[in-house]
Amino acid sequence: MSRALVIGGSIAGTLAAAAVAPHFDEVLLLDRDVLPEAAVFRKGVPQGAHFHALLAAGRKAMDELLPGFSEHAFAMGAARLDSAYDVMRLDRVGWSPRFASMLEFLMASRPLIEKALRDRAQLLPNVRYESGVEVTGLIAADDRVTGVRTFDDRELDAALVIDASGRFSRAVEWLAELGYPAPTEEIVNAHWGYSSTFLRVPENWRPGFRALAVTPFGDGALSPASASRAMAMWVVEGERRWILTVQGAAGDHPPRKEEDLRAFVSSIGVPELDKALEEVEFPEPVSLWRDTRSRLRDFAGQPERPEGFIAVGDAWMGFNPVYGQGMTAAALEARDLRDELAAQVTERPGELTGLPARFYAKADTLIKYCWNSSNTMDHRIPGVEYTVDGEPRQVDPSSSDFSDRLAAYMAQDPDRYIRYRETTQLLRSPEWLASDEVVSAITANWDKLGRAVVPR
Repeated sequence: MSRALVIGGSIAGTLAAAAVAPHFDEVLLLDRDVLPEAAVFRKGVPQGAHFHALLAAGRKAMDELLPGFSEHAFAMGAARLDSAYDVMRLDRVGWSPRFASMLEFLMASRPLIEKALRDRAQLLPNVRYESGVEVTGLIAADDRVTGVRTFDDRELDAALVIDASGRFSRAVEWLAELGYPAPTEEIVNAHWGYSSTFLRVPENWRPGFRALAVTPFGDGALSPASASRAMAMWVVEGERRWILTVQGAAGDHPPRKEEDLRAFVSSIGVPELDKALEEVEFPEPVSLWRDTRSRLRDFAGQPERPEGFIAVGDAWMGFNPVYGQGMTAAALEARDLRDELAAQVTERPGELTGLPARFYAKADTLIKYCWNSSNTMDHRIPGVEYTVDGEPRQVDPSSSDFSDRLAAYMAQDPDRYIRYRETTQLLRSPEWLASDEVVSAITANWDKLGRAVVPR
């Protein structure tokens, strides 16, 4: 086939381009930004200054789609972490167990991950990036998208158009202009806010961890600060460059000034964290991020859609970034796109009719799992808002009671805990968590496991 067009040259777009590249003469990625030659921040990724967690399943999918990604990222300075040994996690059931495991993390800044992926994609002979191009609409004929229109009045044709333009995607507006109904849109807003900065740590600094994450306790906390405040810090490149992202939910947003930010972190009440921050420096400005809504546009359930057009990444499902699912979801979506496109052209060579429907059907299971798991945690945040097509709906915070006990049950046994971590890393299907064995064990020990939820 002749050309595939990808709107957006960031992580979701680059991975989607890699997914479809074997079947097109040309894959053209259009991005509004001038894409940098180095691993630096850019205007089109305002969340790039904040922490990014690449889950194990996401890294695996990236290596499948763009072989050599991980080793290239490590050569650029990304860090290797043992997910069980190097990471300290504090949540509603206390500190997570720590022991040596084979579950490895790749830790890096968002700009480094994006650049490492782009480097590998540019090795594909038919993949090309075009910077400084803004797409303003879709071109269609006979119920099929056939190309895009750009701000400089160009019309570019394509056999397949993929929208990877992110959280501010205009796909719904563009489809409406072509006469297609909008997909159902759900929004969950727990009113999170971020303050982030990169840290310089002392030489030979040994805080006892290489990553530390503290989640908000939510309802039942001993203090307002521990109810709504959270943080994460970890090594990103080399050994002395770390990132600190401080989070506040329910409108309790962290400040920008260093001294105020340190006081905000201290209020969470975690001595290990306070001690770790005593010796570090804040050599770079503090960045703020406030748009943390989760938004699901149900393209999979859309009753009418054109052929030749697919939305991926945050254009389809924009997660609350605090849960670190976005990059991994984009990678797994791209892998599903690769598999469904390969099956499509095997069954019907050169014919793409039906591809959007089969892709959405395949990837929707993952999307809904990520949506439900992140929202279960947001639902316990005081004042959380949930709307469907703009209409307010009620949330049930008690839905997290089982999740709390599940986490406590998994922490009691190392083998069980690793299987649980593999599930949260999206390496393992979550179906086993709902098995009779697991549910019966939790139900039989409901009160005992409930006592493991210790107010902070």
